[in-house]
Amino acid sequence: MILGTGLMLVPLLLLGGTGYALYMRTIDSFETAMQRSLRVILPVSELQRRILETDKPLDHYLYSTSQLERETFYRESQEIDNLFDKFSNDIDLLQEYRDEIARARQNWQGVQTLGRTIMDRHAAGEGVTLVMLSRFENLQRETSRILEQLYRSLESDMQRNYQDALRDRHQIQALLLVIFVAGVIVAVMVGNRLARQVLDPLARLRRGTERFGHGDLSYRIRLENEDEFGQLARTFNEMADELEFLASYDSLTGLLNKREFEIRLNDEMRRARRARHPFVLLLLDLDYFKQINDTHGHQVGDQTLRTLAALLKKQVRDVDYIGRYGGEEFGVILTDTSEQNGRETAERIRNC
Repeated sequence: MILGTGLMLVPLLLLGGTGYALYMRTIDSFETAMQRSLRVILPVSELQRRILETDKPLDHYLYSTSQLERETFYRESQEIDNLFDKFSNDIDLLQEYRDEIARARQNWQGVQTLGRTIMDRHAAGEGVTLVMLSRFENLQRETSRILEQLYRSLESDMQRNYQDALRDRHQIQALLLVIFVAGVIVAVMVGNRLARQVLDPLARLRRGTERFGHGDLSYRIRLENEDEFGQLARTFNEMADELEFLASYDSLTGLLNKREFEIRLNDEMRRARRARHPFVLLLLDLDYFKQINDTHGHQVGDQTLRTLAALLKKQVRDVDYIGRYGGEEFGVILTDTSEQNGRETAERIRNC
């Protein structure tokens, strides 16, 4: 009987070993894709944002001929070059993505060279034509377009790897079915254990990836496992936290960005019309901000914006919304607030 039981367990152990191998392959492929996406997709977004902002110091320089603006352009250019170097040194980056990065870098070098040429001509008193400025803007947008395509490709790559993991899940399900058909208590126990440890976490990961792929960055995977699935869920949630913050908040001040602020404003307007709740919208502009940048540099200017953001948070309630609407422009939504109370809050902010 013992020998028979042992012989019966041999195929179950083989099936269990096969199931474990599939389990590990599923985890490894999915986790590799997630880690690669997290390591690449966020720097791509940062690179795109920095390149689109290089026109600001150029425009300011043409207006003021300030050496600080010229140095700002050079410093930003160097930081962008450093980001490109990080991509070049990433040995795990797929060749197709390396090619896209190379294309974007080639375009960026054109933007950088043309920007320096424009400033040199302006400094020498030579004319800067609209054609040169238009070409600078076109190169800048083309570089951004290439990076946007790379961003989308990374999302597609994550989806493809998810499909591979889903296929492995089907293989595991087939293996569990074979174990169940064996009809032995040990097989049933093993099948139930694998189902609890593999299928449910994998289903949650699938739902999370689908919601994430459709743009729902607020979704989080609730998985308390201490195994590889739990680690994968935590990695997913960390990536979602970072992307949601980048999509909704201004990285300098920590306030709502313009897009998210307008969403909250539209929601508040609909609520006011539906329930007749009053609210007050305040628009603020920081006086002499350009002089601060020109006189003391952009680091002092950035610190000034952060200080103002902190002061605004102290002057309003937790239920109110504060957003950075432009460079030195801010907006405040005072919910359930009368016009008189709104005026008082505005005066308090102006005098703080």
